[in-house]
Amino acid sequence: MDAAKLIESAIQLEHEAHQRYAKGAAEADDAETRTLFEQLAHWEEGHEAMLKERLTTLKMMRGAK
Repeated sequence: MDAAKLIESAIQLEHEAHQRYAKGAAEADDAETRTLFEQLAHWEEGHEAMLKERLTTLKMMRGAK
């Protein structure tokens, strides 16, 4: 698997994790659990954004060759 494909797969996993945690936050029975899942969802969102930036950079570098 090449690097771009691996990063694209990781982006999808981060997106799915974000959705799961966001759903967990929405369905939480108490504020502490809701806050935990909201924080986890936010982290996954950040991971996804970082991976998208890296993928863009990788593609630009490959295009420059």
